[in-house]
Amino acid sequence: MYSGVYGMYDVIVIGSGIGGLTCAAKLAKNVNKVMILEKIHHIGGTSHIFKRGSYYFPMGGLSFSSPDTVLNLLGELGIQEKFKFYRNHFQLITPDFDIIYSQPFQELRKNLKKIFEDEKDGIDSFFTEIKRIMDILDNIEHWHPDYLIGEKKEHTLKNLSSTHNEEIELLEKYSQIPSKQILEKNLSKKILRNFLGSQGTYEPKMSMVLLAIMWCLMSEKGIWFPSCGIHGINELVYETFLNYNGEAKLLTPVKEILIENNQAIGVRTSKNEIFEANWIISNADYKKTFLELIDPQNIPEQYLSMIRIVPYFGSELCVYLGVNPENIDFSKVRAQHIFCREEIKLSGHLNLEDFSNREIEICIWSKNYPDSAPPAKATILLRVGFPYDHFSDWKIGEKKRKEGYWDYKKRLAGQLIKAAETVLPGLSSSIEVMDVATPLTYEDWGQRFRGSIAGWSWKVEGSQKLPGKLLIETPINNLLMVGMYAASELFLGGYPTAMYTGSLAADLVLEKSSTLKRN
Repeated sequence: MYSGVYGMYDVIVIGSGIGGLTCAAKLAKNVNKVMILEKIHHIGGTSHIFKRGSYYFPMGGLSFSSPDTVLNLLGELGIQEKFKFYRNHFQLITPDFDIIYSQPFQELRKNLKKIFEDEKDGIDSFFTEIKRIMDILDNIEHWHPDYLIGEKKEHTLKNLSSTHNEEIELLEKYSQIPSKQILEKNLSKKILRNFLGSQGTYEPKMSMVLLAIMWCLMSEKGIWFPSCGIHGINELVYETFLNYNGEAKLLTPVKEILIENNQAIGVRTSKNEIFEANWIISNADYKKTFLELIDPQNIPEQYLSMIRIVPYFGSELCVYLGVNPENIDFSKVRAQHIFCREEIKLSGHLNLEDFSNREIEICIWSKNYPDSAPPAKATILLRVGFPYDHFSDWKIGEKKRKEGYWDYKKRLAGQLIKAAETVLPGLSSSIEVMDVATPLTYEDWGQRFRGSIAGWSWKVEGSQKLPGKLLIETPINNLLMVGMYAASELFLGGYPTAMYTGSLAADLVLEKSSTLKRN
């Protein structure tokens, strides 16, 4: 027992992203004392909106897949509010073709065969092979033991059918096969291989299983936006948590997770307040949790090495624009999300600041969220991938930058806007409000390790080094992880996967701690 303890709780949840909120609300419904500790001034993590002038912009995710999963998880929390989901569509514009690729998979197949007539047989072969994997992946969280934990996993392992065993073997086989290998076997045109292997213009780097997940989410399940906004779902879950007598402390960073005899027993805040708990649930990402919040002497050396070595998905530069759309030519736009690349130079060094040879995302945000802009105005986001190290020298402390940082961001934003005008002529002269986020922004305001934006690395060699599909349980007793970094693959999409891990973690706590349940 520590001296100066400020409180004893059944469960403490570190962070209020949707994974932490889901877990906390489910636990607060069933146990007596649950507390959320959140470092910043708002809940929801990067699934939040901020205001610039009269415009509102999203900090992170723009939409998500698996809306049925989200609704089911909300229902488990007792949330029955009705809201609509609007499907988002995705367009790719390259020098070679212009296509809506969020269409049903078989329609995409037919359209690609019209564009690439000499690749018909290869397209058919590839689609047949990947569709076989996609069919197995449908509702995989309901039957595959690797996507379950606790009693549900044990029950599933005991009752697997011979068909499911065969499907598990097939998935294991394809999880080891780079998609690039299968694409090169079937298709001769590099631009087509890159499109089918990345949903864009870059070289395929995913395994066949992860690529099948991506196409399943994009084409079959679809990408959707809720009428209440993603931040609106966060607020509903948070309100439910408080209604169940949960406690939350904002602006309360956790400095350390306290460990005794290989068991998590509490936390120390940045103000040196100590809160003890039977369980600690971290919604901070894996690297932040294990590399910054826990004494390394309390972590098995091999496990710590794995966390250090396996990379995360990278970061991005994002330009937020509030515009007068009157003078913008939208004639090329056929979807809410447009990925475009003016030139495709496949050889030589990639100049990160040559946006004509980079894949740029343009999101007409106000199509999703009309209230983000005043009447007759619009909000647009421009995004392009960027490594953290490109900006790291500008950082001199948390939320502190060297002189010239804003000017550099502004120059990059101007170049990105100019590149986007190949799709949106008139954009630069229509801007009323602008802000710019870099990997440093995602790190300091989004609380993401090195500004990572989409979980663990999607490269085939990265995911193979992780200990499983779900990373909720840790080698430290009574310390669980939730959020999109608590899964090695975003098999439901980012937001639903985060919710799902939060729900599973809550179930595991309730299974193992019957004495915590409300009478």
